[in-house]
Amino acid sequence: AVHEIINQALEKLEEMQVPMPDYALKSAGAAIILSKTSPSLRTAKAKVFLYSLPVMDYMRSPELILEVGAPRSTGQSSWPFPGSQGHVFIKLSMPVVPRAVTMAHVSGTAFHGESISGAPKDFAVYGSKEEHEEQGTFLGQFTFLAVLNPSQTFQLK
Repeated sequence: AVHEIINQALEKLEEMQVPMPDYALKSAGAAIILSKTSPSLRTAKAKVFLYSLPVMDYMRSPELILEVGAPRSTGQSSWPFPGSQGHVFIKLSMPVVPRAVTMAHVSGTAFHGESISGAPKDFAVYGSKEEHEEQGTFLGQFTFLAVLNPSQTFQLK
């Protein structure tokens, strides 16, 4: 009975929490450092056309992950990269002390009929004070389980 009351109180507190600020948004001044980021996946299934002539394979920019408003459930803010490992370097507009990081992936089969099996699973987060730092400071390693929830927040140390 006491545990139940405590759990209910914790649930209410969780509902009342102020949302965490998202410093990794383009509108907040964040930017992708392309020279330190994995290349985007090119797909021959879609082409970019110029005057009705196909000029190149279509690829999505990593800048998409910094956008707000594009529904994640439809894949409009997803950034596919080739292979099973990739990395992205996000430069924030101001120094921050990060407390958590949120990973989101399209749910179900919403993105081109593909399953969520393509979602990143194991990932690590690093922070750096200067853009030229090679590795940065290790902030945590996590496992994203897309089948549980397409958007998950992980607390940093």
